[in-house]
Amino acid sequence: MKRITLIALSSALLLALVVAVRPERHDVEGRKPLVMVAREAHARALAGELVLVDIRSPDEWRKTGVPASAYAITMHQDQVTFMRQLAEATGTLHQKPSALICATGNRSALIQGRLRQAGLENVIDVAEGVMGGPRGTGWINSGLPLRRWTPGLERPRAASN
Repeated sequence: MKRITLIALSSALLLALVVAVRPERHDVEGRKPLVMVAREAHARALAGELVLVDIRSPDEWRKTGVPASAYAITMHQDQVTFMRQLAEATGTLHQKPSALICATGNRSALIQGRLRQAGLENVIDVAEGVMGGPRGTGWINSGLPLRRWTPGLERPRAASN
């Protein structure tokens, strides 16, 4: 009986370690992605050091609002329009770094990887997202400001671009 209990406890401990210690994510070329927390992304966007982009859908923007310092550029549109809007926000040559945020960090990581594959190196993933998840608290739960989204209001109120 003691042996079965010891094996069960050992198995549970090993499983807990495997779940807790996740390997670092890398893109297809083995590069470690750039990741930032929501609070830092907001502060750097306000300081003009980067362009924060909320890539969620308009329905999501309506439900929760948009991070106050973010551009609302949905990934749910054709690729050419998305890239044009991103270039308009960051400068034609993507002079400023861009930080992507979605609901929980999954879509922003996906789009970050695709943009890096396309040659845009200075793309940051706000991995905790607006709602929070396994990679952090999230924009809303951190008490960061939101603005109401309405069609045609894609720029942050204080955007200087």
